Amino acid sequence: MGHILIVDDEPVLGAVVATLLKERGHTSQWVGSGEAALSSVAERVPDLVLLDLHMASMDGMEVLRRMRPTAPSIPIVMVTGDGSVQVAVDAMKKGATDFVVKPFDNVALLRTVEALLALPRRETSPLLLGDSPAFLQAMELALRFAVPDINVLLLGETGTGKELFARAIHAASKRRNGPFVAVDCSVMPEGLVESELFGHERGAYTGATASRQGYLEAAQGGTLFLDEIGNWPLDYQAKFLRVLQSRKMERVGGRGTVALDVRVVSATNVNLVEAIKAGHFRQDLYYRLQEVTIDLPPLRDREGDVRRIARHYVASYAARFGCPVTGISEEALELLERHDWPGNVRELESVIKGAVVRAKDVIQPEHLPPQLHPQERTVPVHFPEVLQGTAPPSEQLTVEVEFGLRTSHLDLKAVGAEAAEKVERSLLATLLRDRRMSRAQLAKLLGIDPKTLRSKLRRYGLKETLELED
Repeated sequence: MGHILIVDDEPVLGAVVATLLKERGHTSQWVGSGEAALSSVAERVPDLVLLDLHMASMDGMEVLRRMRPTAPSIPIVMVTGDGSVQVAVDAMKKGATDFVVKPFDNVALLRTVEALLALPRRETSPLLLGDSPAFLQAMELALRFAVPDINVLLLGETGTGKELFARAIHAASKRRNGPFVAVDCSVMPEGLVESELFGHERGAYTGATASRQGYLEAAQGGTLFLDEIGNWPLDYQAKFLRVLQSRKMERVGGRGTVALDVRVVSATNVNLVEAIKAGHFRQDLYYRLQEVTIDLPPLRDREGDVRRIARHYVASYAARFGCPVTGISEEALELLERHDWPGNVRELESVIKGAVVRAKDVIQPEHLPPQLHPQERTVPVHFPEVLQGTAPPSEQLTVEVEFGLRTSHLDLKAVGAEAAEKVERSLLATLLRDRRMSRAQLAKLLGIDPKTLRSKLRRYGLKETLELED
Protein backbone atom coordinates (compact mmCIF):
# COMPACT_ATOMS: atom_id res chain seq x y z
CA MET A 1 0.00 0.00 0.00
CA GLY A 2 1.18 3.55 -0.62
CA HIS A 3 0.51 7.20 0.04
CA ILE A 4 -0.35 9.08 -3.16
CA LEU A 5 -0.36 12.83 -3.71
CA ILE A 6 -3.05 13.91 -6.21
CA VAL A 7 -2.33 17.28 -7.86
CA ASP A 8 -5.24 18.57 -9.96
CA ASP A 9 -7.15 21.86 -10.04
CA GLU A 10 -10.44 19.98 -10.62
CA PRO A 11 -11.81 19.06 -7.16
CA VAL A 12 -14.34 16.55 -8.52
CA LEU A 13 -11.65 14.59 -10.38
CA GLY A 14 -9.41 14.70 -7.32
CA ALA A 15 -12.20 13.27 -5.16
CA VAL A 16 -12.96 10.48 -7.64
CA VAL A 17 -9.31 9.40 -7.78
CA ALA A 18 -8.99 9.57 -3.98
CA THR A 19 -12.03 7.28 -3.63
CA LEU A 20 -10.60 4.78 -6.13
CA LEU A 21 -7.30 4.67 -4.25
CA LYS A 22 -9.00 4.29 -0.88
CA GLU A 23 -10.98 1.28 -2.13
CA ARG A 24 -7.66 -0.37 -2.98
CA GLY A 25 -6.26 0.30 0.48
CA HIS A 26 -4.08 3.31 -0.39
CA THR A 27 -4.01 6.63 1.42
CA SER A 28 -4.00 9.86 -0.53
CA GLN A 29 -3.96 13.64 -0.32
CA TRP A 30 -5.49 15.97 -2.88
CA VAL A 31 -4.16 19.48 -3.56
CA GLY A 32 -5.54 21.92 -6.12
CA SER A 33 -2.42 23.79 -7.27
CA GLY A 34 1.25 23.37 -8.05
CA GLU A 35 2.27 25.62 -5.17
CA ALA A 36 0.32 23.48 -2.71
CA ALA A 37 1.90 20.33 -4.17
CA LEU A 38 5.43 21.66 -3.61
CA SER A 39 4.59 22.60 -0.02
CA SER A 40 3.08 19.17 0.61
CA VAL A 41 6.13 17.30 -0.72
CA ALA A 42 8.44 19.48 1.38
CA GLU A 43 6.57 18.33 4.51
CA ARG A 44 6.10 14.67 3.54
CA VAL A 45 7.48 12.86 0.51
CA PRO A 46 4.69 10.61 -0.88
CA ASP A 47 5.17 7.19 -2.44
CA LEU A 48 3.77 8.40 -5.77
CA VAL A 49 2.46 11.63 -7.32
CA LEU A 50 -0.38 11.96 -9.83
CA LEU A 51 0.33 15.35 -11.41
CA ASP A 52 -2.04 17.13 -13.80
CA LEU A 53 -0.23 18.72 -16.73
CA HIS A 54 -2.55 21.68 -17.34
CA MET A 55 -3.34 23.82 -14.27
CA ALA A 56 -4.13 27.49 -14.01
CA SER A 57 -1.48 28.97 -11.73
CA MET A 58 1.52 26.69 -12.34
CA ASP A 59 1.51 23.99 -15.00
CA GLY A 60 2.57 20.43 -14.36
CA MET A 61 5.92 20.71 -16.18
CA GLU A 62 7.02 23.52 -13.88
CA VAL A 63 5.83 21.61 -10.82
CA LEU A 64 7.77 18.58 -12.04
CA ARG A 65 10.93 20.64 -12.50
CA ARG A 66 10.71 22.06 -8.97
CA MET A 67 9.60 18.82 -7.32
CA ARG A 68 12.32 16.50 -8.62
CA PRO A 69 15.16 17.85 -6.40
CA THR A 70 13.02 17.23 -3.29
CA ALA A 71 11.77 13.82 -4.44
CA PRO A 72 14.42 12.50 -6.84
CA SER A 73 13.35 8.86 -6.96
CA ILE A 74 9.60 8.65 -6.37
CA PRO A 75 7.30 7.86 -9.34
CA ILE A 76 5.66 10.98 -10.79
CA VAL A 77 2.82 10.25 -13.22
CA MET A 78 1.75 13.06 -15.53
CA VAL A 79 -2.02 13.23 -16.13
CA THR A 80 -2.83 14.94 -19.42
CA GLY A 81 -5.68 15.46 -21.84
CA ASP A 82 -3.14 15.58 -24.69
CA GLY A 83 -2.47 12.02 -25.76
CA SER A 84 0.40 12.81 -28.13
CA VAL A 85 3.59 10.83 -27.68
CA GLN A 86 5.72 13.98 -27.87
CA VAL A 87 4.08 15.38 -24.74
CA ALA A 88 4.88 12.15 -22.92
CA VAL A 89 8.47 12.14 -24.17
CA ASP A 90 8.97 15.75 -23.07
CA ALA A 91 7.63 14.87 -19.62
CA MET A 92 9.98 11.87 -19.37
CA LYS A 93 12.95 14.05 -20.31
CA LYS A 94 12.05 16.42 -17.47
CA GLY A 95 11.87 13.60 -14.94
CA ALA A 96 8.37 12.11 -15.10
CA THR A 97 8.11 8.36 -14.63
CA ASP A 98 4.96 7.63 -16.61
CA PHE A 99 1.83 9.30 -17.98
CA VAL A 100 -1.92 8.65 -18.24
CA VAL A 101 -4.34 10.30 -20.63
CA LYS A 102 -7.67 11.89 -19.67
CA PRO A 103 -10.32 10.64 -19.70
CA PHE A 104 -8.72 7.57 -18.18
CA ASP A 105 -10.09 4.15 -17.45
CA ASN A 106 -10.31 3.64 -13.67
CA VAL A 107 -8.95 0.10 -13.84
CA ALA A 108 -6.05 1.17 -16.05
CA LEU A 109 -5.21 4.04 -13.69
CA LEU A 110 -5.12 1.72 -10.68
CA ARG A 111 -3.05 -0.80 -12.61
CA THR A 112 -0.50 1.91 -13.44
CA VAL A 113 -0.34 3.21 -9.86
CA GLU A 114 0.13 -0.21 -8.32
CA ALA A 115 2.65 -1.34 -10.92
CA LEU A 116 4.75 1.74 -10.21
CA LEU A 117 4.50 1.31 -6.45
CA ALA A 118 5.80 -2.24 -6.88
CA LEU A 119 8.76 -1.22 -9.04
CA PRO A 120 12.17 -1.45 -7.37
CA ARG A 121 14.18 1.75 -7.25
CA ARG A 122 15.96 2.36 -10.51
CA GLU A 123 19.28 0.58 -10.91
CA THR A 124 21.52 -0.54 -13.77
CA SER A 125 20.82 -3.99 -15.12
CA PRO A 126 23.39 -6.59 -14.05
CA LEU A 127 23.35 -7.81 -17.65
CA LEU A 128 24.94 -4.57 -18.85
CA LEU A 129 28.53 -3.76 -17.92
CA GLY A 130 30.32 -0.45 -18.34
CA ASP A 131 31.35 2.79 -16.70
CA SER A 132 32.29 4.90 -19.72
CA PRO A 133 30.37 8.15 -20.27
CA ALA A 134 29.04 6.96 -23.66
CA PHE A 135 27.68 3.75 -22.16
CA LEU A 136 26.21 5.43 -19.08
CA GLN A 137 24.42 7.98 -21.25
CA ALA A 138 22.74 5.22 -23.26
CA MET A 139 21.87 3.33 -20.08
CA GLU A 140 20.37 6.45 -18.49
CA LEU A 141 18.10 6.95 -21.51
CA ALA A 142 17.06 3.30 -21.46
CA LEU A 143 16.08 3.47 -17.80
CA ARG A 144 14.38 6.85 -18.14
CA PHE A 145 12.04 5.58 -20.85
CA ALA A 146 11.67 2.04 -19.53
CA VAL A 147 8.45 2.53 -17.56
CA PRO A 148 5.99 4.23 -19.97
CA ASP A 149 4.49 2.25 -22.85
CA ILE A 150 6.47 4.14 -25.47
CA ASN A 151 8.00 2.29 -28.42
CA VAL A 152 11.80 2.35 -28.29
CA LEU A 153 14.18 2.00 -31.24
CA LEU A 154 17.72 0.85 -30.41
CA LEU A 155 20.39 1.77 -32.96
CA GLY A 156 23.90 0.39 -33.01
CA GLU A 157 26.47 -1.74 -34.74
CA THR A 158 26.30 -5.52 -34.59
CA GLY A 159 27.42 -6.80 -31.22
CA THR A 160 26.76 -3.64 -29.20
CA GLY A 161 24.24 -5.37 -26.93
CA LYS A 162 20.89 -4.29 -28.36
CA GLU A 163 19.04 -7.32 -27.00
CA LEU A 164 20.62 -6.84 -23.55
CA PHE A 165 19.41 -3.22 -23.56
CA ALA A 166 15.95 -4.39 -24.61
CA ARG A 167 15.89 -6.88 -21.73
CA ALA A 168 17.03 -4.16 -19.31
CA ILE A 169 14.20 -1.89 -20.50
CA HIS A 170 11.70 -4.70 -19.99
CA ALA A 171 13.06 -5.53 -16.53
CA ALA A 172 12.72 -1.89 -15.42
CA SER A 173 9.21 -1.45 -16.86
CA LYS A 174 5.71 -2.01 -15.53
CA ARG A 175 5.63 -5.09 -17.76
CA ARG A 176 8.59 -6.83 -16.11
CA ASN A 177 6.34 -9.65 -14.82
CA GLY A 178 5.02 -10.28 -18.32
CA PRO A 179 6.80 -12.17 -21.10
CA PHE A 180 9.82 -10.87 -23.02
CA VAL A 181 9.66 -12.26 -26.56
CA ALA A 182 12.74 -11.73 -28.76
CA VAL A 183 12.42 -12.10 -32.53
CA ASP A 184 15.36 -12.04 -34.96
CA CYS A 185 13.75 -10.54 -38.06
CA SER A 186 16.81 -11.32 -40.20
CA VAL A 187 16.23 -15.09 -40.02
CA MET A 188 12.43 -15.19 -40.42
CA PRO A 189 11.55 -17.00 -43.69
CA GLU A 190 10.07 -14.38 -45.98
CA GLY A 191 7.04 -16.47 -46.87
CA LEU A 192 6.25 -17.15 -43.22
CA VAL A 193 6.76 -13.72 -41.66
CA GLU A 194 3.03 -13.09 -41.32
CA SER A 195 2.38 -16.51 -39.80
CA GLU A 196 5.32 -16.19 -37.39
CA LEU A 197 4.23 -12.75 -36.24
CA PHE A 198 0.42 -13.07 -36.15
CA GLY A 199 0.02 -16.83 -35.79
CA HIS A 200 -2.32 -18.95 -37.90
CA GLU A 201 -5.39 -21.12 -37.69
CA ARG A 202 -5.48 -24.77 -38.66
CA GLY A 203 -5.80 -25.16 -42.41
CA ALA A 204 -4.78 -21.56 -43.12
CA TYR A 205 -2.25 -22.82 -45.67
CA THR A 206 -0.64 -26.08 -46.76
CA GLY A 207 1.18 -27.55 -43.81
CA ALA A 208 -0.80 -25.67 -41.14
CA THR A 209 -2.01 -28.82 -39.40
CA ALA A 210 -2.75 -27.04 -36.10
CA SER A 211 -3.52 -23.55 -34.85
CA ARG A 212 -0.45 -21.66 -33.68
CA GLN A 213 0.05 -18.56 -31.59
CA GLY A 214 2.30 -15.90 -33.14
CA TYR A 215 4.97 -13.78 -31.51
CA LEU A 216 2.57 -10.88 -30.90
CA GLU A 217 0.13 -12.99 -28.90
CA ALA A 218 3.00 -14.67 -27.05
CA ALA A 219 4.11 -11.21 -25.86
CA GLN A 220 0.70 -10.22 -24.46
CA GLY A 221 1.14 -8.17 -21.29
CA GLY A 222 4.86 -7.92 -21.90
CA THR A 223 7.47 -6.74 -24.39
CA LEU A 224 8.05 -7.77 -28.01
CA PHE A 225 11.66 -7.23 -29.09
CA LEU A 226 12.13 -7.08 -32.87
CA ASP A 227 15.83 -7.35 -33.69
CA GLU A 228 17.11 -6.33 -37.14
CA ILE A 229 13.76 -4.78 -38.02
CA GLY A 230 15.33 -3.15 -41.09
CA ASN A 231 15.36 -6.53 -42.87
CA TRP A 232 11.58 -6.89 -43.16
CA PRO A 233 9.97 -6.81 -46.64
CA LEU A 234 7.81 -3.76 -47.32
CA ASP A 235 4.48 -5.60 -47.48
CA TYR A 236 4.97 -7.02 -43.98
CA GLN A 237 6.00 -3.60 -42.72
CA ALA A 238 2.62 -2.27 -43.85
CA LYS A 239 0.72 -5.05 -42.07
CA PHE A 240 2.67 -4.55 -38.87
CA LEU A 241 2.06 -0.80 -38.99
CA ARG A 242 -1.71 -1.38 -39.10
CA VAL A 243 -1.43 -3.58 -36.02
CA LEU A 244 0.55 -0.93 -34.13
CA GLN A 245 -2.04 1.70 -34.99
CA SER A 246 -5.14 -0.34 -34.18
CA ARG A 247 -3.69 -2.47 -31.35
CA LYS A 248 -5.59 -5.38 -32.92
CA MET A 249 -4.61 -8.30 -35.13
CA GLU A 250 -5.99 -11.36 -36.88
CA ARG A 251 -4.34 -14.74 -37.14
CA VAL A 252 -3.64 -15.94 -40.68
CA GLY A 253 -6.78 -17.76 -41.76
CA GLY A 254 -8.71 -16.42 -38.77
CA ARG A 255 -11.95 -14.47 -38.71
CA GLY A 256 -11.92 -12.78 -35.33
CA THR A 257 -9.63 -10.03 -34.07
CA VAL A 258 -7.36 -10.22 -31.03
CA ALA A 259 -6.87 -7.11 -28.87
CA LEU A 260 -3.19 -6.56 -28.15
CA ASP A 261 -1.49 -5.32 -24.99
CA VAL A 262 2.15 -5.33 -26.10
CA ARG A 263 5.04 -2.89 -25.80
CA VAL A 264 7.41 -2.90 -28.80
CA VAL A 265 11.17 -2.42 -28.60
CA SER A 266 12.96 -2.74 -31.93
CA ALA A 267 16.57 -2.64 -33.03
CA THR A 268 18.64 -2.38 -36.17
CA ASN A 269 22.17 -1.77 -37.39
CA VAL A 270 20.75 -0.45 -40.67
CA ASN A 271 20.56 3.29 -41.30
CA LEU A 272 16.76 3.49 -41.54
CA VAL A 273 16.80 7.09 -42.80
CA GLU A 274 18.87 5.98 -45.80
CA ALA A 275 16.67 2.89 -46.18
CA ILE A 276 13.60 5.15 -46.33
CA LYS A 277 15.24 7.27 -49.05
CA ALA A 278 16.05 4.12 -51.00
CA GLY A 279 12.44 2.91 -50.68
CA HIS A 280 13.33 -0.10 -48.52
CA PHE A 281 11.63 1.00 -45.31
CA ARG A 282 8.33 2.73 -44.62
CA GLN A 283 8.63 6.20 -43.17
CA ASP A 284 5.35 5.95 -41.27
CA LEU A 285 6.48 2.72 -39.59
CA TYR A 286 9.81 4.33 -38.72
CA TYR A 287 8.06 7.19 -36.92
CA ARG A 288 5.83 4.74 -35.06
CA LEU A 289 8.79 2.62 -33.90
CA GLN A 290 11.11 5.46 -32.91
CA GLU A 291 8.97 7.30 -30.40
CA VAL A 292 12.23 7.20 -28.45
CA THR A 293 15.58 6.43 -30.10
CA ILE A 294 18.66 5.27 -28.18
CA ASP A 295 22.05 5.07 -29.89
CA LEU A 296 24.26 2.35 -28.44
CA PRO A 297 27.97 3.23 -28.57
CA PRO A 298 30.46 0.86 -30.20
CA LEU A 299 32.99 -0.71 -27.86
CA ARG A 300 35.85 1.33 -29.37
CA ASP A 301 34.15 4.50 -28.04
CA ARG A 302 33.67 3.10 -24.52
CA GLU A 303 36.92 4.09 -22.84
CA GLY A 304 37.90 1.73 -20.03
CA ASP A 305 35.03 -0.72 -20.53
CA VAL A 306 37.08 -3.37 -22.35
CA ARG A 307 38.90 -4.30 -19.13
CA ARG A 308 35.77 -4.60 -17.03
CA ILE A 309 33.87 -6.62 -19.63
CA ALA A 310 36.85 -8.89 -20.29
CA ARG A 311 37.27 -9.72 -16.59
CA HIS A 312 33.55 -10.44 -16.33
CA TYR A 313 33.65 -12.91 -19.24
CA VAL A 314 36.80 -14.58 -17.92
CA ALA A 315 35.05 -15.34 -14.63
CA SER A 316 31.78 -16.27 -16.33
CA TYR A 317 33.21 -18.74 -18.87
CA ALA A 318 35.72 -20.24 -16.47
CA ALA A 319 32.80 -21.12 -14.19
CA ARG A 320 30.55 -22.27 -17.04
CA PHE A 321 33.18 -24.51 -18.66
CA GLY A 322 34.73 -25.69 -15.39
CA CYS A 323 38.16 -24.36 -16.45
CA PRO A 324 40.89 -23.55 -13.88
CA VAL A 325 41.39 -20.02 -15.26
CA THR A 326 41.77 -17.49 -12.45
CA GLY A 327 42.22 -14.21 -14.34
CA ILE A 328 43.78 -12.30 -17.21
CA SER A 329 47.23 -10.71 -17.27
CA GLU A 330 47.95 -7.00 -17.66
CA GLU A 331 49.76 -7.69 -20.94
CA ALA A 332 46.71 -9.45 -22.35
CA LEU A 333 44.45 -6.63 -21.21
CA GLU A 334 46.67 -4.10 -22.96
CA LEU A 335 46.38 -6.08 -26.20
CA LEU A 336 42.61 -6.11 -25.82
CA GLU A 337 42.53 -2.36 -25.29
CA ARG A 338 44.58 -1.70 -28.44
CA HIS A 339 42.12 -3.61 -30.64
CA ASP A 340 39.28 -1.53 -32.15
CA TRP A 341 36.64 -4.30 -31.87
CA PRO A 342 34.68 -4.16 -35.14
CA GLY A 343 32.42 -6.88 -33.72
CA ASN A 344 32.00 -4.96 -30.46
CA VAL A 345 31.08 -6.71 -27.19
CA ARG A 346 30.06 -9.89 -29.00
CA GLU A 347 33.54 -10.14 -30.56
CA LEU A 348 35.20 -9.52 -27.18
CA GLU A 349 33.06 -12.24 -25.63
CA SER A 350 34.07 -14.66 -28.38
CA VAL A 351 37.78 -13.85 -27.92
CA ILE A 352 37.62 -14.37 -24.14
CA LYS A 353 35.66 -17.59 -24.57
CA GLY A 354 38.41 -19.01 -26.79
CA ALA A 355 41.16 -17.75 -24.46
CA VAL A 356 39.53 -19.42 -21.45
CA VAL A 357 39.63 -22.71 -23.34
CA ARG A 358 43.33 -22.34 -24.20
CA ALA A 359 44.68 -21.01 -20.89
CA LYS A 360 45.64 -23.18 -17.94
CA ASP A 361 45.54 -20.56 -15.17
CA VAL A 362 45.94 -16.89 -16.16
CA ILE A 363 45.15 -15.72 -19.70
CA GLN A 364 48.32 -14.44 -21.38
CA PRO A 365 48.83 -12.70 -24.76
CA GLU A 366 49.62 -16.03 -26.44
CA HIS A 367 46.12 -17.23 -25.60
CA LEU A 368 44.56 -14.42 -27.66
CA PRO A 369 43.86 -14.81 -31.41
CA PRO A 370 46.36 -13.64 -34.08
CA GLN A 371 44.41 -10.55 -35.11
CA LEU A 372 45.09 -9.02 -31.71
CA HIS A 373 48.88 -9.30 -32.18
CA PRO A 374 50.13 -6.43 -34.41
CA GLN A 375 53.24 -8.32 -35.52
CA GLU A 376 51.08 -11.14 -36.89
CA ARG A 377 48.51 -9.08 -38.73
CA THR A 378 50.58 -8.57 -41.91
CA VAL A 379 50.97 -12.30 -42.69
CA PRO A 380 49.28 -12.63 -46.13
CA VAL A 381 46.51 -15.15 -46.74
CA HIS A 382 45.61 -16.10 -50.33
CA PHE A 383 42.01 -15.03 -50.88
CA PRO A 384 41.31 -17.60 -53.66
CA GLU A 385 42.23 -20.40 -51.27
CA VAL A 386 39.78 -19.04 -48.71
CA LEU A 387 36.98 -18.94 -51.26
CA GLN A 388 37.71 -22.45 -52.51
CA GLY A 389 37.88 -23.83 -48.98
CA THR A 390 41.49 -25.08 -49.37
CA ALA A 391 43.12 -22.66 -46.92
CA PRO A 392 43.63 -24.15 -43.45
CA PRO A 393 41.11 -22.76 -40.89
CA SER A 394 42.43 -20.46 -38.17
CA GLU A 395 43.41 -22.00 -34.87
CA GLN A 396 40.95 -19.86 -32.91
CA LEU A 397 37.96 -20.63 -35.12
CA THR A 398 38.73 -24.35 -35.08
CA VAL A 399 39.14 -24.48 -31.30
CA GLU A 400 35.99 -22.50 -30.68
CA VAL A 401 33.82 -24.53 -33.06
CA GLU A 402 35.10 -27.88 -31.78
CA PHE A 403 34.77 -26.84 -28.16
CA GLY A 404 31.36 -25.32 -28.80
CA LEU A 405 30.09 -28.54 -30.33
CA ARG A 406 31.28 -30.51 -27.31
CA THR A 407 29.78 -28.15 -24.74
CA SER A 408 26.71 -26.83 -26.65
CA HIS A 409 28.01 -23.26 -26.17
CA LEU A 410 28.44 -21.99 -29.73
CA ASP A 411 27.51 -18.45 -30.78
CA LEU A 412 26.69 -18.66 -34.50
CA LYS A 413 26.59 -14.89 -34.97
CA ALA A 414 29.97 -14.42 -33.29
CA VAL A 415 31.63 -17.22 -35.31
CA GLY A 416 30.10 -15.91 -38.53
CA ALA A 417 31.23 -12.34 -37.84
CA GLU A 418 34.76 -13.52 -37.08
CA ALA A 419 34.91 -15.66 -40.23
CA ALA A 420 33.63 -12.73 -42.33
CA GLU A 421 36.30 -10.48 -40.85
CA LYS A 422 39.05 -12.98 -41.71
CA VAL A 423 37.81 -13.26 -45.32
CA GLU A 424 37.68 -9.46 -45.61
CA ARG A 425 41.23 -9.12 -44.31
CA SER A 426 42.45 -11.86 -46.65
CA LEU A 427 40.89 -10.14 -49.67
CA LEU A 428 42.50 -6.80 -48.79
CA ALA A 429 45.89 -8.44 -48.17
CA THR A 430 45.77 -10.22 -51.55
CA LEU A 431 44.72 -7.10 -53.47
CA LEU A 432 47.46 -5.05 -51.86
CA ARG A 433 50.04 -7.68 -52.71
CA ASP A 434 49.01 -8.56 -56.27
CA ARG A 435 47.65 -5.30 -57.70
CA ARG A 436 49.39 -1.97 -58.04
CA MET A 437 46.81 0.75 -57.52
CA SER A 438 46.25 3.77 -55.32
CA ARG A 439 44.09 3.67 -52.23
CA ALA A 440 41.44 5.68 -54.08
CA GLN A 441 41.45 3.16 -56.95
CA LEU A 442 41.24 0.26 -54.50
CA ALA A 443 38.29 1.89 -52.70
CA LYS A 444 36.50 2.33 -56.04
CA LEU A 445 37.14 -1.31 -56.95
CA LEU A 446 35.64 -2.46 -53.64
CA GLY A 447 32.74 -0.02 -53.78
CA ILE A 448 33.50 1.63 -50.45
CA ASP A 449 34.44 5.09 -49.27
CA PRO A 450 38.23 5.82 -49.10
CA LYS A 451 37.84 6.72 -45.41
CA THR A 452 36.22 3.35 -44.76
CA LEU A 453 39.06 1.61 -46.60
CA ARG A 454 41.65 3.53 -44.57
CA SER A 455 39.91 2.46 -41.37
CA LYS A 456 39.84 -1.20 -42.45
CA LEU A 457 43.52 -1.17 -43.41
CA ARG A 458 44.39 0.25 -40.01
CA ARG A 459 42.17 -2.29 -38.24
CA TYR A 460 43.82 -5.24 -40.00
CA GLY A 461 47.37 -3.94 -39.68
CA LEU A 462 47.65 -3.58 -43.48
CA LYS A 463 48.14 0.17 -43.76
CA GLU A 464 51.90 -0.09 -44.00
CA THR A 465 51.77 -2.55 -46.91
CA LEU A 466 50.19 0.01 -49.25
CA GLU A 467 53.23 1.73 -50.74
CA LEU A 468 51.60 3.56 -53.61
CA GLU A 469 50.42 7.14 -53.10
CA ASP A 470 46.79 8.10 -53.18
